Amino acid sequence: MIRKWALAAAVSLAGIGAASAADMAVKARPLPPPIYSWTGCYIGLSAGGKGVGISETVRTDVAGIIPATAADLGRREAETWIAGGQIGCNYQTGNWVFGIEGDAHAQRWSQSDVFAGVIGPPIGAGSVFDLHSDWQASARGRIGYAVNRTLFYGTAGAAWTQVRSNVSWIPFTQAPAILTSDTRTLTGVTVGAGVEHAVTDNFTLGLEGRYTWYERERVLVGLVPIGAVVGAAVVLVNGNAYRDIQIETGEIMVKANWKFGPTPVVARY
Repeated sequence: MIRKWALAAAVSLAGIGAASAADMAVKARPLPPPIYSWTGCYIGLSAGGKGVGISETVRTDVAGIIPATAADLGRREAETWIAGGQIGCNYQTGNWVFGIEGDAHAQRWSQSDVFAGVIGPPIGAGSVFDLHSDWQASARGRIGYAVNRTLFYGTAGAAWTQVRSNVSWIPFTQAPAILTSDTRTLTGVTVGAGVEHAVTDNFTLGLEGRYTWYERERVLVGLVPIGAVVGAAVVLVNGNAYRDIQIETGEIMVKANWKFGPTPVVARY
């Protein structure tokens, strides 16, 4: 009797073991972590800081017997905050990500120079040369390498900024000051690099740095006294004056984007 029950128990245990082995054989493997897709379009906000380098030469035209003059004002620097937004689209193939982006930012930098002595000779002591800027914008291409949810990229394209010139021109003679203003939009080239991380499937945070240089721009000061002819009476000679301005900037900003697009993850098997 004991042998009978022992044999039955052995057969039962063998059957359970076989069933367990069968179950283990067909059990599905766990899926690997999904891979993030950067394909899609996005819109976002950005803010940061910016340094500005300004090189300038003040020039006057030939006027009668008065020769042309040029006064090199050297290089000056300014700083400003920047705040604005961006919009763009990406396309990912493998680990490479290609995209386009446009942005616009408000800023508030200014540079003011008050001359303590006569320069040129047309520029008299006390003359004030101001330069201001309130906005910048760019349109760029981007190329990057994605490590799942983190994207490292470079960017380059065209940049624009507006500058406003205000001049209080005091002649070297006793003539009254001349107040003039002019506004120009500068065009330049911008290059940079950044890193962006997908915090969620739709929300990304990034850090970007860029260097921008703008073409030299001639800003009109206007018709001002640039000389005098001394005879029976002193006759002032008026001529056109200009500011030849070259601007370069360096900036760093934090960027937050909300991404739209197709299914943001791709399963890897």
